Amino acid sequence: MKGSTMAGQISRRGLLGAAGALTATAALIPATDLLAGVAEAEAEPIGGPGVPSFRGLTPFLDKLRIPPVLRPSGDRPVEVRLMNASIRLHSQLPKTPLWTYEGSYPGPTIEVKRGRASRIVWTNTLTGTMPVSAALVPMSAGNNPLIPAGLPGRGGVPARTDIASITPWTVTHLHGGFQHAGSDGYAENAVTPGGSQLSEYTNDQAATQLFYHDHAMDITAVNVMAGLLGNYLVRDTEEAALDLPSGRYEIPLTITDVNFDTDDSGRLTGVLLAKRLQATAPSGATSKLLFLGPYTMVNGVVWPYLDVEARWYRFRTLNASNGRGYVLALVDEATGAVIPNALQVIGNDGGLLDKPVAVSELPITSAERYDVLIDFSKLRGKRVKLVNVLPGVPAGVPVPGLMPYPDVMRFVVGSKQVRDGFTLPQTLSSRFVRVKAEDATRERFVLTTVNADGMPELWELTEVAATASVKIPSAGVVQFTDASGTTRTFQRSANRFEQEATIYTSPGAWEKWTFISDAAYGAPILHPMHIHLINFQIVSRQALNVTPTFNPMDFVLGGTTQPIRAVAPLPIAPYESGWKDVVSVPNNTAVTVVGQFGQQTGRFMYHCHILDHEDDGMMRPMMLMPPAVLAYHEAKMAAMPGGGMPPMPGM
Repeated sequence: MKGSTMAGQISRRGLLGAAGALTATAALIPATDLLAGVAEAEAEPIGGPGVPSFRGLTPFLDKLRIPPVLRPSGDRPVEVRLMNASIRLHSQLPKTPLWTYEGSYPGPTIEVKRGRASRIVWTNTLTGTMPVSAALVPMSAGNNPLIPAGLPGRGGVPARTDIASITPWTVTHLHGGFQHAGSDGYAENAVTPGGSQLSEYTNDQAATQLFYHDHAMDITAVNVMAGLLGNYLVRDTEEAALDLPSGRYEIPLTITDVNFDTDDSGRLTGVLLAKRLQATAPSGATSKLLFLGPYTMVNGVVWPYLDVEARWYRFRTLNASNGRGYVLALVDEATGAVIPNALQVIGNDGGLLDKPVAVSELPITSAERYDVLIDFSKLRGKRVKLVNVLPGVPAGVPVPGLMPYPDVMRFVVGSKQVRDGFTLPQTLSSRFVRVKAEDATRERFVLTTVNADGMPELWELTEVAATASVKIPSAGVVQFTDASGTTRTFQRSANRFEQEATIYTSPGAWEKWTFISDAAYGAPILHPMHIHLINFQIVSRQALNVTPTFNPMDFVLGGTTQPIRAVAPLPIAPYESGWKDVVSVPNNTAVTVVGQFGQQTGRFMYHCHILDHEDDGMMRPMMLMPPAVLAYHEAKMAAMPGGGMPPMPGM
């Protein structure tokens, strides 16, 4: 069956429409202070305290909470406990049971100084079973299949007992950090209650916003949804010299989409609900596809508000959602209009940009971070709100199922004129250097595609000579023609996490990675690809030769019938042109990044950061070895029969 026919089948079944993210980001304050200032709305007296009272939630009732701050000092390890907590996420909800770091959701913001190592003992004191309720919504024919999964509440779908019975098994990963493999939070190195994970973080990187989160094998999505995440800020002298807004004027904004369970009367219980779409393929295979929560939380509060002075503020913005992408815009509530160029982007995943970038809309996909300044002095006395904008839909307009509530949060700007000595600098980082493709000494190719059942897969590709021994077309063989017109032939060397590592490199290596995304034409798939232990820059984004009637991939065969070709360059936005560790790879594009690995060694991972995709297999190991050991290893592998190549899946 040819690729175009298969694409038609997949489109009719609607599998791909749900398979990816939609693009539309040593002093510990006591956890008991976290709820201070949260407004309690009047609730209908139904059944007593803690009993659900509301079928819907009112926006902007509750004040934004600021997570506590932890500043490790000295050489002694700091213990951070993973612990059960019950926290009210909206004043019209009962308290929500959560798994947290130190009783806070998000966890404490950890602040460190560049070059000063920190040692953290992550101690699992969790009890009981998974606090997140879960359900699978069967994909329906006809209308957009995402709509039932994106609606509030359970909707009569039975609970999943396999999720409800999960006991605490956790491993913490410092996303974007440079640490040896033993401290990186490898997915299979999780611990049970009573156990501890000792991690040493070198913090030898430029000032930036990292974040920590659970990374346990197979259950990262539900563990993170249960509350296991927090911010981690690295400070340095270059950042300090800019005199950016700080203290109470520098605020983390951790954005997540959530759903809540409902009782038999349809009232919201406050229990988090992982309601995901279940796709059934022609073969009968089933898969858990993307979670889309109807409610948006910021710092663990649904649709909060923040009182701000009429001055500059700095917002450290993280998209910690399972897979939902946001396009953030600031809207004047009085007019409903987007405020032009209100967001000044000064940094992203890997730190400061070279100069500020003013934007009216800021796309941010899962695990991306953006360092954003807003000048509220131009908005004195106004109420403005941050909203999520879907392409082609006016700001603030809901889209049932996909985005029923576009609001993110409200800012209430003071009417008083205040003195603010901050001036936006024209140059942010004098050390910033633009990289080129030629800087890389090794290159890698990774294909994100779908299998014969229409389920998303990640293929690791190894280049081979196009000789008579390589049959074209055949299963696992992919040809790719790059922008220069050069056609190369690859074999699929792995497509599951459990297969042996095939990527070996050394500390400090400069590498070029090309991610090729080929699924049915027009399917709204975006894979946010994350590589551990490396900061990179995007050097190329290209459109592929996929049309409504033809796809070079034959999904049933599992290989190309004609080369996948890069046919036209696509823009790289100025705000994403800095150092990153997550890159957005839209469907039917090829994206190339170049970066340098850290100086650490051991077994690491790369994966799609849609957490459901990561859990379902879109993740692969990689090994970093000292140069002499790597040379010895490669010589040993070359001497083995077949050059040491692992058998190809399905061959």
